Amino acid sequence: MESNKNDWKLCPIPAFPKAASALDYHEIEINLESTRAQEPLVDVSQYDLATASYYARKDGLNPPYYKTFASASEQIFVRKTVAEKLVVVNKSLEPYQAELLLLDGYRPISLQKELWQHFINQAKLRLTDPTEEECIQFAGLYCSDPTGFDANDFRTWPTHATGGAVDLCLRSKDHKEPLYFGSIFDDAAEVSSTDYFEYLQRGLSSSLVEAKENRRLLYWAMTRAGFANFPYEWWHYDLGTQMWVMNSPGFERKAVYGLAELPAEAQAKPSAKSPEN
Repeated sequence: MESNKNDWKLCPIPAFPKAASALDYHEIEINLESTRAQEPLVDVSQYDLATASYYARKDGLNPPYYKTFASASEQIFVRKTVAEKLVVVNKSLEPYQAELLLLDGYRPISLQKELWQHFINQAKLRLTDPTEEECIQFAGLYCSDPTGFDANDFRTWPTHATGGAVDLCLRSKDHKEPLYFGSIFDDAAEVSSTDYFEYLQRGLSSSLVEAKENRRLLYWAMTRAGFANFPYEWWHYDLGTQMWVMNSPGFERKAVYGLAELPAEAQAKPSAKSPEN
């Protein structure tokens, strides 16, 4: 890099207000009449973006689940503008010899319900004699609640069901190995908060310094391209969704992405591709 101030690995992630969770964005309006609202879902592999569809893995190497979800696709779909922006992000990562590795994008409601139940179960394991409401509040830190889903009510739409949300990490452009971020994907714990390592300034081991710098690199590459991060998850970014509006303070605007539909060919025929490419 030209100088330290231009090196994203050395730029701290700003402190986030921790009030808003995935339970709090649903009242934000969506401009369903906009041109972008009509964008199709696209297969990100067509944009030369690397994928490892996490919920579709068949090798069991997807903790904390260690299983394949029947409703998960081996292809990853997002809205067209989202894919185009991710290409821009990859370009900005070239000086670091890194590239994006997409783990999930568009998510059907059936899969959303399975994941929501996982986080409810985690709440019951981690909290002391929790009430139902306490379990919901805990799960809402890591997942949108699909239990009241109504296709005709925008206040019930999970952000991943819009195609404007994406879960991702970074990998080495040369060796194709994922970079270290200090926690596993979908870990329902404080360590998953994007700015977690910013508060651990003294005595960090080399591995934790690497995790902090990689989170910074992903954060600045994505936000400079227009994405907004969900502060409780270092891997989750939005563009054009209700959550994107919620996590973009200082901007008064509506979301543009509502419910998305898979292309007809994707609905009719499951992918034969490997979950990693």
